[in-house]
Order: sequence, then structure tokens, then C-alpha cells
Amino acid sequence: MPAPTIIAALTDLLVEHLPFSAMSPADVDFLITHSSIAYYEPHQVIVAPNDGVPPNCIIVKQGRVQGTVAETEKVAFEAGVGDCFPVGALLAERPVTLNYRAVADTFCILLPRAKFDELTRRSSVFLDFCRRRLGVLLDQSRLQLQQSYASEASVERSMATPVGELVRRPPVTCSPNSTLREAFERMRNAHVGSIVVVTAAEQSERVVGILTRTDLIGRVILPEVPLTAAVQQVMTPDVMTLDSTATAADATLLMAEHSIRHIPVVSRNSGKSHLIAVVSERDLFVLQRLGVRQLSAQIRRAHAVPALIAVAADIRRLSHHLVAQGVAASQLTKLISRLNDQLTVRLLSLISQQFGIATDSFCWLSFGSEGRHEQTIATDQDNGLLYIEGETEKTRLLEFGDSVNAALASCGFPLCKGNVMAGNPRWSLTYSEWATLFTNWIDRGDPSALLNASIFFDFRPLFGNTSLGYRLRDEVIQRAQNPRFLKQMADNASRNQPPTGSLMESLFTGIGLAEVDLKMHGTVPFVDGARIWAYATGVAETNTSERFARLIERGRLPESDARGWIAAFEFFQLMRLREQHRRVGQPSSDHSPNLVKLASLSALDRRVINEAFRQARKLRQRLALDFPG
Repeated sequence: MPAPTIIAALTDLLVEHLPFSAMSPADVDFLITHSSIAYYEPHQVIVAPNDGVPPNCIIVKQGRVQGTVAETEKVAFEAGVGDCFPVGALLAERPVTLNYRAVADTFCILLPRAKFDELTRRSSVFLDFCRRRLGVLLDQSRLQLQQSYASEASVERSMATPVGELVRRPPVTCSPNSTLREAFERMRNAHVGSIVVVTAAEQSERVVGILTRTDLIGRVILPEVPLTAAVQQVMTPDVMTLDSTATAADATLLMAEHSIRHIPVVSRNSGKSHLIAVVSERDLFVLQRLGVRQLSAQIRRAHAVPALIAVAADIRRLSHHLVAQGVAASQLTKLISRLNDQLTVRLLSLISQQFGIATDSFCWLSFGSEGRHEQTIATDQDNGLLYIEGETEKTRLLEFGDSVNAALASCGFPLCKGNVMAGNPRWSLTYSEWATLFTNWIDRGDPSALLNASIFFDFRPLFGNTSLGYRLRDEVIQRAQNPRFLKQMADNASRNQPPTGSLMESLFTGIGLAEVDLKMHGTVPFVDGARIWAYATGVAETNTSERFARLIERGRLPESDARGWIAAFEFFQLMRLREQHRRVGQPSSDHSPNLVKLASLSALDRRVINEAFRQARKLRQRLALDFPG
């Protein structure tokens, strides 16, 4: 047993780090009193694959440890003070798969395997951390982020609140055969703006329609439908519902996407469903200072660019409030993208009218992060035109594209530095020209083609004759299932190595001027990997998280790996948003909005970044296995 002074010093050290900071004092004391201290000189092997099942759980007390792949010596794992390893091998009772070595003079706390097993039995916190290390760190990081925003954005409840918890009163319902008079009387007596039409069968309810106060003029009053008519004659059928476990952010996104005000909430249990509530826009309004539907309405009412400039500023403010409310990065970036889509569509509608261009003669294409529904508040433009030859002069289309690009820039979407914009003749093409271009990129596979693949292959039709865009997309997906091209893309993606050396030293110590690129080293590896596997599998989704989810469903990727990649990707997205929010109002510069100084981050965030880099390394290794040379 260590001396009392050593025990006190080790306790002070461990409680600064997860999971030990969340463990009971008795469990931390158990760990320390049953451990020993070992020293490892630089480059000394600590544990290796041929050692059998590891004899100890190892916690870094001082120094740094790297885990390298035996065949290639590529770094796959980095550990600093407070990190423990190899918990996966210990839980599975198997040898390690990496060579773990000290990078510098390193001291480690060694907990024997038998005592490690005992600690996992007595401490659920420790066991949970060992099973889902990244998840635990992310939970704490999100909480820390939310608290840092809380002083700037006061909220009553979180947008991460399940909609089932927003229930304030039982839903008002009727059957499809109820008369309009009966339905309206129930709505008046309950003082609600909607009534849900349900059918019942085998102790289960099915939502078949909804009738709202806003439907009255167009569906009942003007057509002079008698009050004796059945509700099913005028109700809205095929109603979108949400499960009670969905979040307020999910409801907000659904309302924004489909311009609706009411969403029935259903509880499902043992194959049976029951309507438990109706969430209205008003219910969600109290959760946010800026209403999503209000922004959508402002966009629809805008008749000139200045009005849309004001809405764009509100969208950026809304993103700030939603981060403070704990909204997940995937929901947040989708919501920003949806609102930006609506704004762009309104601009396109207004400007196409000004130019007298028929909207069925072209399709506006979104590329890059906009095509993936992953826009942050500092995303520049990536767009193009697909037009029908002979319908409109190309000169006129280019003037139209230039005008839209300029209007988007005035709304806060910077012009693309690479000039990937609809006003550029290179990216205003007919269907056959676009199809030929994609085919050439796939056939060539040279560095230029692979760079274009990273920008253009996530395209999404946004406005106009979108059927043209979807047809092109289907053709590209089919052509891109080319083994040689997929291998070239995988090789190209593998060149983007996670940081090593001095940057990792700064990551662990928090000292120095080192910066990490949250886009290039953070999100890009996951975006690239998801794109490659999606094209290889014929997955049509463009969003990175959704691509991974579909790949899990199709059995292309192990769920345990892909879920970790989604979590790491979304953490980097949230970090990018935080850094961009921090710079709002500051003088503009050429400094990338995705660069962050490691010394400015908390120890927890630096630790999560290290875990996220580990996930990026795992992804790169999997790509190499799936697309071998």
C-alpha cells in the first residue's frame, strides 16, 4: 500500500480527471490503495500483443503513452495524464492489439487485473466509463459547453427535453366520422387550436388526421362545407407524428421543414401506440428566444434582399441560443441548413422573377457542407446550376447566378475562394455536361479529380427543376461504385493524418501556441469516410451522420465503430460552432474560423479531442482494410 502522503497526492491528481472525478471517494481510495507506481523510460514498451491478457489497468500519472500498430508503427492511440488503458482488452480478457510505449519519461499507476475487475463491480461509474469512454467524456463536455453559454442565453427548459415531458394537457380527439360541429365544439371547450383524428383497434390508437383552426377558412368556410359533414372530408391526412422520446429540437426541425404548427406525440409500448399529446409551436416558443416558425414566416414574407439579410442574422443568433439549450450538433446543423435552404430558395425565387427565368428550366445545386445539411455559421458558398439547353441563354443564367451569389454574400454566406459558384461558367452546365464531368472525375481519379469529389459528390438539388438533380444524383451514385475510384478516394483520405508530435504534446499539456484545425483534422476524416462507404454501398443520403446510420442498417459497418465515429464527428461540429460564435462581432481576418488554440480549451475538451482523434485513426484503419491496395 502506498504511503499516506502518496495516497493523498494520487487522490488529488485523479479527481481532476474523469471517471475518477465522478466516482465515490471510497472507490477512488480502493483504486489507489491497491495500486503501485511504475516508471518507463522513453520508447520503453509498457504492454504488447504477445504479452497475453494485460496484467494491469494502467493510468498515466506523468508523461505520455502512444499505442502503435505492430505492422506499420502508425500511431493509433495517445494517452496523457489521467488516461487509463487498455480497458477494452481487460474487459474482454484478451491481449492488446497495439504496442503501448512511453513517449517520454513516464510514470504510471498500475491496478492489478483482479482489482480492476473488482472495481468495475463496485463502481458503476468506472464500469460505464470503461465501456463507453468517448460517450462519458462527450456528456460532460456538452454539459460544460451548455453551462458556458448559459450566462449569455437564459432558457426555461432545454431543447433536448423529450416532447413527452412537454405535455400540458390531454390531447383533444375525435373519430373520422365525427361531424365538424362536434369537432369544433370540443376544440372550443378545450381552448385548443387543433383536434387529432384517431381510430382505435386492439387497445391501440392510430392517428389518421388532424384539423386545425387555420384550416377553417380554406377548407370549411369558403367552400361552404356544412357542419354536419364528417371531419374526414376536410382533415389533413397522413399526419407526421413524433415518438414521446423525441426531443423538442426534433419537433422544431420538423415544423421548420414542413411549415406546420402542431405535431401529435405518440407513446409506443409492446407494439401498441397511444396518442398522449399535441406539441404546438407555442409550446416550443418558450424554449427559444427566436421562433423557428417565425423565422420561416419572415423568409416567406420577404420581398427584397435587405429583409433576408436581417433574417440571416437572426438564424445565426438562433444557433447560439440552441447550443446553450443543449441541442445536439446533428440537429443544430440540420436546423441551420434547413433555415438557410429556405432563405436561399426565397432569394432564388425573387431573383429568378427579376430575370424572367422559368424555374422549371434549371436546377440549383448545393455542394459541400450545404449539400450535406452540415452548414455552420461560417460556411462559404458552394453551388452550381444544372440547366436545360435552349430554354434560357447561358449568358442570362450566369448573370442570374452572379446575382444570387452576391445576394447570398450580403446575407453572410462568404463567396467561395475556389469560385465554386453558379456564376462561374465552369459550374453552370447542362445535364449531359454535368454527367460527363462526373464520369471523367471517376475515370481519371487523379488528385484534381479526387479534390473535386470531396466537394461535388455530396451535391443536393435545392430549387427549380429538382427532378433533374435527383436523376443526376442517381446516375452518379451508380457510376461511383467503381472499385478503382473508391480505392483512390480511400488512399486520398488516408493522407489526412491526425496530428502528432508537438501538437499532441500541446494537446496534453495545454501549453504553447499550437492550434488545431477543427475542420481539416476534425470533421473531414469522418466526412470522407462516410462518403466513400456510402458510394460503395449505394447509400443516397448525403449527411455524414445519416450516412453512417444507413451503413449500420445495411451491415456495412459495425455499429460499435460507426456510433463512435458519429459521436466524434458531431463533437468537432459543435466545437466549430462554438469557435465561430466566439468570433461573432470581432474584426474579420484571413484567420480560419475553424482554427482553435489548444491552450484556450479546457482540459476536458482537450481530452475529448484526443479521444475523437483516436476514432479518426480507427476509421482510417478500417478504410485501409475495406479498400486494400
